[in-house]
Amino acid sequence: MFGKMFNKRMKQAQQNLKNVENRDLMEAIVGGCLLIAAADGEIEQEETDKLDQLLRSNQRLQGFGGEITQTIQRFRDQLEAGFQVGRLQILREIGDIASDREHAEEVLVNMITIAGSDGEFEDEEVVVIKEVAGKLGLNPTDYGLPA
Repeated sequence: MFGKMFNKRMKQAQQNLKNVENRDLMEAIVGGCLLIAAADGEIEQEETDKLDQLLRSNQRLQGFGGEITQTIQRFRDQLEAGFQVGRLQILREIGDIASDREHAEEVLVNMITIAGSDGEFEDEEVVVIKEVAGKLGLNPTDYGLPA
């Protein structure tokens, strides 16, 4: 009995640790993708639906559940209230993962996926992707952005 209880608590503690480790990644992906969605001046429902699908299928983000939805709403509200203020906050979140190349690549690839989800890359989206890629020290064409 004690062993089962201990194992359950250990699993819970491990999940909590994973959430702490991956919270910056989740926030950077959400923020970056919403920044792309807002690049043309309007965040469309299809874009947030695609973002939600990407996040929920990401193994690293499995333990976040409803927090993903809350984070999407928080960044969306910030962008809609004042684009430049929301943009600054999101760029700070992205900066939090810049030193981890694997996380940086994941953020950039998710952003490119959202940008291309409607079948084309709009000029405003490309500008945002290039800005974020520069901040992360990555070349966006290495990850599927057309030259």
